[in-house]
Amino acid sequence: MMLRNSTYAGVLAASVSVLVPGIAFGAEGASSHYLPGTAGDLGFALPPAAGFQFANILWSQSGAAQKAVVQGNVNLDLDVNVTLDILALTYTLANPVWGATYTFGASLPFGSASLDADILGPNGGRFGASQSSFALSDAAITPIQLNWATGRWAFELSQAVIVASGEYDVDDKVNLGRNYTSFDTAGAVTWLDPATALEVSVAAGLMINTENNDTDYRTGNEFHMDFAVNHMVLPTFSYGVRGYYYDQVSADSGEGATLGDFKSSALGLGAGFVWLPAAASSKLSIAGRYMTDIEATNRFESDYAQLLVGWKF
Repeated sequence: MMLRNSTYAGVLAASVSVLVPGIAFGAEGASSHYLPGTAGDLGFALPPAAGFQFANILWSQSGAAQKAVVQGNVNLDLDVNVTLDILALTYTLANPVWGATYTFGASLPFGSASLDADILGPNGGRFGASQSSFALSDAAITPIQLNWATGRWAFELSQAVIVASGEYDVDDKVNLGRNYTSFDTAGAVTWLDPATALEVSVAAGLMINTENNDTDYRTGNEFHMDFAVNHMVLPTFSYGVRGYYYDQVSADSGEGATLGDFKSSALGLGAGFVWLPAAASSKLSIAGRYMTDIEATNRFESDYAQLLVGWKF
C-alpha cells in the first residue's frame, strides 16, 4: 500500500496531458504537436489523488531531417534545437464521475527554438538560412480525464485540445506556435505488481489536426504511443526503460503540401527515473529521462531529454 500511495503522489505527468509543440516530411515542418515522452514516467493510468497538482517540465529536442516544408518553402538538411519549459496544472475531483476519478487541467509551454537549413530556390539553387525564436508555444487543455483502478490494473481515457495560441508569423522560419488546432483522444493502461516491484505503462492516442490557414497545409492524423517499464528499488525511487512510437496514419494535404503524399514515422528508446524525496512526505516528485530515435522517416531524427518536478497540494 505504501508503494501505491507514493505512486499516486509522485507521477504527476500521468495526470497531465502535456501535448505541446516543438517548432513549426510528413507533418508540416517535420514535427507536430505531439511531444515524445510527455505521457509520463511511472503509472500513466493510476488515478491521481484528489486536489491540485502542479508540474514544471523541462523538455528538449536536438534533431536533423533531410527535407521538410517550412512556412511554404522546401527546406533541405535541417538541424533543429528546441527547449521548452511547460507549466501544467490539474485538479482532481474528490467524488467519482461515472465510476471513475475525474481530472481536468491545462498546460502552457514557452521556450526557444533554432533552425539551420538550406532553402530550395525556384531554379533548384540552395541558399543557407538560420533563425531562432523565444516565445510562448501552443497551450493544451484537457477538459476530461477519467481513471479507473482494479487490482493490479489501472485504465485511463482522456481528451486534450492543443489550441493555436502560441506566437506565429508566416514570414518566420521558426515559430513556437503551429497556427493550427489539434484534438488528441488517448487511452492508457498500467500494470503494477507490488510483490515484484515492477510496473508497466502504455499510453496511446490519435491526434487529429486542423489546417494551417496561412500556409494551406494540413498535417495528417497521427497515432502515437508512449511506454515505460519500471523497477521500484525503493518506495521512493524507481528506474527503467522509456520509449515511444509514432506513425502518421493519413497523408498531409492542402496546397502547401508541395512535397506530396508524405507520411512520417519514428521509434525512440531510452531510460529514466522517478524519485520521491522522503522528506517531502510524497508531495514532491522528480522524474528524468533521455531517449534517442532509432528510426525516423520524414521526421526529425532526434535526441530527447526531459526533467519533471511535480508538487501535490
